[in-house]
Amino acid sequence: MMKFKSNRISAALAAVSMCCFTAGTAMLYSTASKAVCISNDYLKLTVQDDEQKSAYGSFMLSKNSENQTDTLTYPQFYTSFAEVNINGSVKLYSEGKTVRQPYTDSEGAIVMVQDFDGIEITQRLSFATGNTSNYDMLQAAYTVKNNTSADIKLSVRTIIDPTISDSDNDPIMADGTVFTQEKNFYGNDVPEEWFVKNSAGEITAYGITSDGSAAPDSFDIADWSNLYNARFDYSAGDAISDNAAAVTWCDRTVKSGENFSCGTKYGLYSEKSDKTKNNSPKTGDKLPIAFLGAGICSLTAAVLCRKRRSDNDE
Repeated sequence: MMKFKSNRISAALAAVSMCCFTAGTAMLYSTASKAVCISNDYLKLTVQDDEQKSAYGSFMLSKNSENQTDTLTYPQFYTSFAEVNINGSVKLYSEGKTVRQPYTDSEGAIVMVQDFDGIEITQRLSFATGNTSNYDMLQAAYTVKNNTSADIKLSVRTIIDPTISDSDNDPIMADGTVFTQEKNFYGNDVPEEWFVKNSAGEITAYGITSDGSAAPDSFDIADWSNLYNARFDYSAGDAISDNAAAVTWCDRTVKSGENFSCGTKYGLYSEKSDKTKNNSPKTGDKLPIAFLGAGICSLTAAVLCRKRRSDNDE
């Protein structure tokens, strides 16, 4: 499936910037916008909140910058998202039944809950620390609760679509190797970190495969279209023209009444480990006011929610 690229940065991020404030202001929520936006001193996060779209729950990440091209993921929904495999049934996270619509918890994270025939999965997207004490990374965390009477076999995958400053083909590096061909890592070979390099060879963003909960079972460096279309059937083999990364927890048994938690991180990279600066990740969680600019939020929805799939998928 081709990405919509025409004028995508200027239009999409102009709208996003209108609907996100910096740290210390209120979380913005509008039913007209069909998107939830939070930000802090480093990052802006936008989450699709239209239950009628198959992109429901997908997200976009950018730097908190006046420069509209300071993206960290592709600035369109459908590109960075989660999918699950429950007893062989593969679904996008959006394809569950909504238990609770997106809300912000006490730490300012965007939380939503979906149900898959008694399997309740909570997605929590928040700002977190990485190789510095700054809250300059996105943490995508998932908690699976088995409310059925039977054990289940579960896989969870998070797909991230790195797009750094309007470039979606900067190579991904892992274990000291820069990959221009697709690569699968399994088990003990899964790297702890992966990096995105620009044309000058500088690291501009990076990921941490585990957020400290469950270690992932596989990590894929891939062409985005292959990951998107193949879902859990993906296997490496092609050259990469549009990079993407997938972190997967495979075939985990979750017993009746038990929970399983996993998560990963992705965000800004700094060679300095600054342990003196520690800005709060909170984004006005104590001020859950609605955004007054409904017209602007409607514009955001029109720009950001363009179709990535055929009409049949919608």
